[in-house]
Amino acid sequence: MKRNAKIVLGTAAVAVAAGGIVAGSLIGANRDAQAGGTSQDQQLNLADVATTDPQSGAKVLVDAESQVVKELGEPGKLTVDGTTKPSFEITVKDVKVMNSCTLRGSGEKIKPENGYFLLVDAEAWLDSSAEKYVDEEIALMPLDASVFGTSAGLNQSVDRNVATVAAFSCDVKDAMDIAVGAGDRVKGKIMLDSPHRSGQVVYDPEGTGGWTWDY
Repeated sequence: MKRNAKIVLGTAAVAVAAGGIVAGSLIGANRDAQAGGTSQDQQLNLADVATTDPQSGAKVLVDAESQVVKELGEPGKLTVDGTTKPSFEITVKDVKVMNSCTLRGSGEKIKPENGYFLLVDAEAWLDSSAEKYVDEEIALMPLDASVFGTSAGLNQSVDRNVATVAAFSCDVKDAMDIAVGAGDRVKGKIMLDSPHRSGQVVYDPEGTGGWTWDY
């Protein structure tokens, strides 16, 4: 996948549910969430989040940071209004906490800048139909470390400074592609640099609400 390919789909750009519609978006897409257990102000912020999973009808939790709460191995989904089939899915399958990693090209051990390395095992898929909803030549969803964050736990503020030089310098086997294109499914590992030994990993490209997984 070309590194200069334009990222035209993000959670905010893709979905009404994530905060707005912009040119080149999947218009009318919804995150699979139930805005339960929130204050009135939070309910207003979450008004565009789908109340149920369009496929299963199940209600799921949204935290105070507007993140849809998922369990490890459970996919986060975006679904276009009027359909039940997701247009995008991302799943965090496992998170390994590490005190050091091997420096690429040298074999030396290096320490994280923030406290802990998190080796995130993830998988993502973007339906080929995504190209119908964008004005750009290529439809992509980003998957590099910069679109992730971490928090200390449910309803805690998200730290988005996880794509450090140290994390980038780690030798990661089976590294994840930096984006997934329409019609593609990718899987692999992403290295994050987190201040939290335990908590939540967040996928939120636009910083307006995404999905979170406990680790």
